[in-house]
Amino acid sequence: MGKASAAKSAKKVDPFKTRKTKVETTQQNDTLTPPEEIAKAIDQFRECQDQAKHFEGEATIHKDVILNYSEQEYTKRLLNGMGDSFKILGEETMVTYVVMDAGAGLTDEDAEDFAKRWGKNAAEELIVRDYSSIRFDGKVLEAHYDAVVEALQGLPAEVLENLFKPMLMKARSGAAEAAKKYAKNPEDLRELLKQLRIKNYIR
Repeated sequence: MGKASAAKSAKKVDPFKTRKTKVETTQQNDTLTPPEEIAKAIDQFRECQDQAKHFEGEATIHKDVILNYSEQEYTKRLLNGMGDSFKILGEETMVTYVVMDAGAGLTDEDAEDFAKRWGKNAAEELIVRDYSSIRFDGKVLEAHYDAVVEALQGLPAEVLENLFKPMLMKARSGAAEAAKKYAKNPEDLRELLKQLRIKNYIR
């Protein structure tokens, strides 16, 4: 093995690559009295929100009835070898019952209950670990980053290079306040905060 290839194999892989994109953060404020057109827009926004909540509640009642029917029909169809999505006609419109080959997250307790009800063989065949659901505790990783990286570097490079999705960057805590010294005027500050993707929204 030559010096170049020896140096290459000795090069440590950083398991936590940074994703080539952007991220965000939050803040609270006091009360402003805006121009009349903004005040009217706020009232309209609230009225629309209230109406949406009302209709959302009403829609949920109808949706539950449709779902119950759809689930019954889907199980009948599945037993007859038709496991795909299907449409259901209303008098004037229609809905689609979408079938996905994916399940929601199950806990150990859920899996145990499933095995008790349907048997160990059914549980072993139908339930698997969801490795994509594993998440680091960010605070623990931050506190022990170097030790974690060093421990992981014991893995083969080809495993380590592909084990983690690239991480994101985010605005540092207190970035909005600190950003003031880099902006010449309010327009600059607004642009800077948007680029940092500082979270802000109305509710």
